[in-house]
Formats: sequence, structure tokens, C-alpha cells
Amino acid sequence: MDWYALILRVIHIGVGTFWVGAAFVLFLFVQPSVKDLGPEGQRFMGHLATRKRLPLMITLSGVVTVLAGLLLYWRASGGLDVDWITSGPGLGFTVGALAAIVTLALGLSITKPAVDRIGALGQEIASRGGQPTPEQGDEMRQLQARTVAVGRVTMVLLAIAVVAMAVARYL
Repeated sequence: MDWYALILRVIHIGVGTFWVGAAFVLFLFVQPSVKDLGPEGQRFMGHLATRKRLPLMITLSGVVTVLAGLLLYWRASGGLDVDWITSGPGLGFTVGALAAIVTLALGLSITKPAVDRIGALGQEIASRGGQPTPEQGDEMRQLQARTVAVGRVTMVLLAIAVVAMAVARYL
């Protein structure tokens, strides 16, 4: 039995399931609810981000998923053998890997900092009685718009990654 590959696959699939599921729930349900609820939603997002550390957990799960995936890819490709990479399964895993890596890069560079700031703003607003200043309101709207725009892209990329990797062995 190949314990190395087995353990990496369990980590990759298990943690990846959390990453994708949490990202979809956050984008499709939590973000719209936060927006609809106004100051109360902002307080909730502040709590979720700073106390429960959801953005950090999503980010860490993305990092672990991608690292385990890269190790699996290296092993499956025989050290990046071009013949394997250009095979049906190799192309499927390559497309999935690239989609996941781009998603992680967007998450680290844009989404996580924006969500962290939204959380901090939510806490600031809550500590001031629940009413944002005009500046805080403007910043919150800009940050939310940014996360929605990037969220749309990452949902597509994560869907591509999941589908490509699910079918790669059969190509």
C-alpha cells in the first residue's frame, strides 16, 4: 500500500472539501446576508472574521490543499514528465491545479485582506454603537464590492478545479 499517496489524497480531498464548501457558503450565503442586514451584518462579519477566524481557516485550508495537491502532482507526473502532463489525466489535473493555485493567489492577495478589514470595521462600528461613520460606510461598501467581484471569479475557478480533478483520471 502506498501510504504516502493515500495520506496526501485524504488530506488533499478532505481539506479541499472544507476549502471549497466554506468559500461557496461564504460567497453565496454569508456575504449577501451581511449586506442585507446592514450594521448588524457588519457586526456579525466582524465577529466571524476576528473571533471565529473563518477567513484564516479558509486561507489555511487553501494552502494545505494546494501543497498536498502539488506533492501529489509531482508524484503522479514522475517529477513533471511532459508525456504525463500532456496526457488526458495530466491535462485534467493540470487545469484543476492551475485553477486552484490562481484561486489561492486571489484569496491571499485580495479576498483575505478585504475580509479581514471588513471584520475589523464591523468591530469598530459595533464598538461605536452600531452606526458607521460616512467614511466607514464608504470603505465597507468598497471592500464588499471587491470581495463580491473576486468571489465570482473564485467560484468559477473552484468549480473548474473540482470538476477537472474529479474527471481527470477518466480522460
